[in-house]
Amino acid sequence: MKAGKLTALLLSLVMAAGAAGCSYNTVETTIDQESAPTSASAAVPETTAAASESVPAESGTGSYAEKPAGEVKDSEGGKLVIWSYNDDLKELLEAYSPVKNYEYVVISPNEYKYRLDQALESGEAPDMFVCDYDNVRAYAESDKTISINSAGIPNKSCSDMYDYTLRLASDSSGNIKGLAWALSPSAVFYQKSLAQQYLGSSEPDQTAKHFSNWASFLAAARKVSKDSEGGVKIIAGTDEIFKCYLGQRGTPWKIEGKLNVDSVAEGYLGIAKTISSEKLTSGFASGSDKWKAGMKNKTVLSYWGPLSLVRSEDFSLDPERTAKVNPTSGDWGIVAAPASFSAGGDWLMMSSSCDMRKSCADIITAICCDQGNLRDMLAGGKCDFVNSRTVINAAASDERYEYAWLGGQNPYKVLGPAAEKTDVSPVGTDDPEINKVFFKIVNAYSEGGLKTVSDAKATFRELLIEKKIVKE
Repeated sequence: MKAGKLTALLLSLVMAAGAAGCSYNTVETTIDQESAPTSASAAVPETTAAASESVPAESGTGSYAEKPAGEVKDSEGGKLVIWSYNDDLKELLEAYSPVKNYEYVVISPNEYKYRLDQALESGEAPDMFVCDYDNVRAYAESDKTISINSAGIPNKSCSDMYDYTLRLASDSSGNIKGLAWALSPSAVFYQKSLAQQYLGSSEPDQTAKHFSNWASFLAAARKVSKDSEGGVKIIAGTDEIFKCYLGQRGTPWKIEGKLNVDSVAEGYLGIAKTISSEKLTSGFASGSDKWKAGMKNKTVLSYWGPLSLVRSEDFSLDPERTAKVNPTSGDWGIVAAPASFSAGGDWLMMSSSCDMRKSCADIITAICCDQGNLRDMLAGGKCDFVNSRTVINAAASDERYEYAWLGGQNPYKVLGPAAEKTDVSPVGTDDPEINKVFFKIVNAYSEGGLKTVSDAKATFRELLIEKKIVKE
C-alpha cells in the first residue's frame, strides 16, 4: 500500500476510534504476531534495558565527558535573556537567584518550540532557556546548545542528581548540556474505598500486588470490571498506561536510521487490544472532562502519573494547593507502577550564542545544584519533586510528608525509588513525534481498523517513512 493511502487510512481509523490524548512508561510481553493476549498469563517476558548507542552506559558523573572551561565571564554591558513557557522558573529566580539583572520572556507553550527553534537557528537565541522532558534529548544533540562545562560548571556539581536526568540532557559524546531541577517520576494513585471493595484491601502493601506486573494488572482490571458489573474500571483509558508500558523499551525506536519495534512496543499493542476488546477501561482520554469526573464519582479506581497530577486543579486532592478540594481527598493511596517512568521535568539549557555564561552558571547552580535551595523548594511547595537524591531521601523519612490527603502516606517512599529506576537509555531525538504516531496506530489496532500486529507495524513504518523520520 502506498504511504499516501496509508495516511488516509490511519486518519479515518483514528477518527472512527475517537480522539485520545497521549498521557503519561515498561515491561515484559510476548504476544502472538497476529493476535492480542486474552489472559493475564499471556501478558509478559522481562525486558533488559540496553544502553543507547549515543549515551554512556555507566552511571555516575565520572561516566560523562568533562572539558573544564577557561575563564568564564559575561559580556560587558550585556543583559541576561531567559525564555520559558511559564512563570515557574521566574518565581524561583526571585527567591534564589544571585543574578538580578535579567529579562524573563514567557512564550505560549503552543508556540514555544517553534519560536525557540527559529531563534536558535538565526543566532538570536536567548542566553538560557527552559526545556521540557520531551525535547531535552533533541536540544542536547544540537550544536546550538553548549555544555554546562562551557559555563564553568563542573560535573561534580551534578553528583547528587538522578542519573536519567543527565542521560537525557547529554549529547552523543557524553557532554552534559542541561540540568533539571523539577522532576515528575510517576506512580499509581488509587482510590482506597474502591480498592477495598473490589480488590479486597485498601492497604498499600496489599494493593501494590495488583500493580506489580502487567499480568497482575490485567487480572485486577478484569476483577474490578466484573465485580462492579462494569460500573467501575481500574483505569480511565489505555493512554493512562502508555508512558509506563513503553518507558523501558530495551532498544531505541531507530537503529541505523530504520524503525525498530521491539518486544515491549509489540506488547503494548497486545495489552491495549485486550483492554479495549474486553472493555476494561472507561474509554476516556487523559485530561478530558469525563476523565476528570471519574476521579470524583468513584467510577475509576486508579490514575497514573506524578505527584503534581493529584495536586493539580484537575484532581484537587491537596487542600493547601487548591481552593475547592476534591470530596474524595483522603481516600487515596500511592503504589509503584509496574515499571518506573517519568511524566515530565524542567531543564535549564544555554544556547551557543550565550554571551552571559557566568550569570547563567550562577543561576543554574542556584536553581539546580544548591541543596539548601532544593530542600526549601520541596518543603515550601514550590516543587513537588526536586532533582536531588539527598533531599528526596530525607523527605521519604520525614513525617511532615505523610499527607492526610493521601491517606497518611509519604509519596516520596514510592517516587524516590521510581526516579532511581527510570531508564531513558533508548530515548532518541525523534521520540516525541514517533510516540505520537505509535499512539494513533495503537488506537487504530485496538478498535479493529488494523487487523493484525503485522498490519499495525507495517502502517507505523510507512507513516514514519512518509514523515522522513525513518529510512525505508
